[in-house]
Amino acid sequence: MLKAGFSRLDVTPPLGSFISGYFIKRYAKGVLEPILLNALALSDGNTTSIIIAADLLGIRKNYCDEILSLISERTKVPTDNITICCLHQHTSIALRDTANNNVMKDKCYLEYLYRKFIDASVMAINDLTEAKISTAEAETSEKISFIRRYIMKDGRVETNPHGKKDKILKPYYDADNTVRLIRFKRHGARDIALVNFSTHADVVHGEYFSSDWPGFTRSFVENDLENVSCIMTVGCEGDSNHADFTLDEYRDGYEHSRHMGRVIADAVVGMWDNTEDDTPTDILCRKDILFNKTRTDGEESYEECVKLLADPNNNTADGSKIELLGNASRIVGLRNQPIYQKLPMSSICFGRIGIIGFGGEPFTRYAVRIRKKLPDKFIITLVCANGMEGYLPIKEAFREGGYEAGASPFSPSLEDDCTKVAVKLLNKNG
Repeated sequence: MLKAGFSRLDVTPPLGSFISGYFIKRYAKGVLEPILLNALALSDGNTTSIIIAADLLGIRKNYCDEILSLISERTKVPTDNITICCLHQHTSIALRDTANNNVMKDKCYLEYLYRKFIDASVMAINDLTEAKISTAEAETSEKISFIRRYIMKDGRVETNPHGKKDKILKPYYDADNTVRLIRFKRHGARDIALVNFSTHADVVHGEYFSSDWPGFTRSFVENDLENVSCIMTVGCEGDSNHADFTLDEYRDGYEHSRHMGRVIADAVVGMWDNTEDDTPTDILCRKDILFNKTRTDGEESYEECVKLLADPNNNTADGSKIELLGNASRIVGLRNQPIYQKLPMSSICFGRIGIIGFGGEPFTRYAVRIRKKLPDKFIITLVCANGMEGYLPIKEAFREGGYEAGASPFSPSLEDDCTKVAVKLLNKNG
C-alpha cells in the first residue's frame, strides 16, 4: 500500500515586497491571507515523490533547479521525483531574473524561503502514513472559469476585451469548469485532499498579499470536511480567468474570489464520499526538457518597445493595450534569450492516476488533447511546475494574436511538441 504525507508552512514575504503580476509596480501594504507552501509526499516503499504547491506567482527554472537540488540533498529524494508547482496568484511574489521591479530581490527572504521548501519536504516525508487512494471529478454548480480570449466581430482575437461587449462575437472555446479530486484516506492520520481546478488566480488584485481563490478553497474544504488537509493545485489556465466579458458587468475582487473558493469546495465536498477506488502498487516519476526555438519576430522595434514599457501611464485593464505590453516585454527580452527555449516537464504516475507538470502556463486545450489521447487515465495538470518560462499557447494563437501569444517566447510547434512529451511521460511504457 502506498503512503502519503502532508505539510504546510507559512512563507508570507515581508511588507514592502514587490507584488508580481501585471505591468504596474505594487508594493505589499498588508496581508489578507498568509502565503503558504503545501507539500504532499508519496512513497511505495522504493520510490518517494514530493509535490510542493506554492502560493507564488511563479519561479523561473534556474531558481527551481537550485531549490530542487537543496531538497534532494537534504531528503535524498532524486530531483526527478520532486515537483514544485506555483498557483500563480497575482497577489504574491515571483522568483525570476528581470530588469523590472516586480520581482522578489530580498536575499534574506530568499534564503528563508529556500529553507522553508526544504522543511516542508522533510515534514511531509516524516508524515508518511498508509493511505487508500481514490479519485473523482465533477462540474462546478455554476461557471466560474471563462476563456479570456474572444473572437471579435471584426475577425480579430482579443484577450480580456474590457468594455467591448457589443464587439464580441463569442469566446474562443469553452473553459474547463471541472473540479478534480484525489483523496488519500489515511489510517490514524488526517486524510489528504489534492484538489485541481483550472483558471487564473488573479481575482483579488491590489497591494495586499492574498492566496486568492485557491486559499479560500483550501479553507472551505478543511472547514467542511472533518480531519482533512487540503492541497490545492492549478491546472491548464493560460487562456482562462474569472471574467465573462459577454456580460454587462463581470464579477471581480476579494468577495468574488471567496465565492469561487466556496463553489470549488462545494464540488469537493459533494464528491468526497463518492470517489472511485484506485489500487496503485508503485510510483513512476519522470522528467524531460522540451527544446523549442525562440521567436525572434519584432526585433526591429526594440527601442520603441523599451519606451512603451517605461511609460508610467501603462494600464493593463484594456485588452489591446495589454497585448502591446506583452509583445513589447518579449521583444525587449530577446537580446538575452538563447536560440532555444527550455521548457521543463514532469510526471508522477501511480495506478491510473497521472500528474503532468508544465514549466509555464499552457492553454486549456493542452489538457483536453492529453486526456483524449489517454482516456483511461485520471489526469491532473499542473502549471508553473519546476519553472515559469512563459505562456504556452495553442498553435493558432501565434497567427491570430492576443496577449498570451504576443508575450510568449516560444514558436508555433509548441502545442504539438508538448502534447507528445506529455503523453510519453504519462505512458507507463514510455
